[in-house]
Amino acid sequence: MGSPITTCINTNNNLHYLRLAVESVRRNAYYKDQPIIIYAENCTDGTDEWLEENAQSLDLTYFLEKNEIPKGIGGGMDFCVSKAETEYVNIIHSDMWI
Repeated sequence: MGSPITTCINTNNNLHYLRLAVESVRRNAYYKDQPIIIYAENCTDGTDEWLEENAQSLDLTYFLEKNEIPKGIGGGMDFCVSKAETEYVNIIHSDMWI
């Protein structure tokens, strides 16, 4: 049986902390193999490239968008949650540690 929970992370130009957030889920969450969905919007700090390079090894699902009118934190989270396929979701910001 897989994890009943998905962690959803919305981010914008917060690569240093995003790396730590992902590491914390993989290291400290009860379901260490739970799905992680990341929505990265309008990033210019290397986030997009980091996700493309590390998504497979960290087992991440990610979505990159460049929007003239940003979705922002709430819209990004709504997007992430809409992509989750588990019964429960854990919503965290990219600067949180689990």
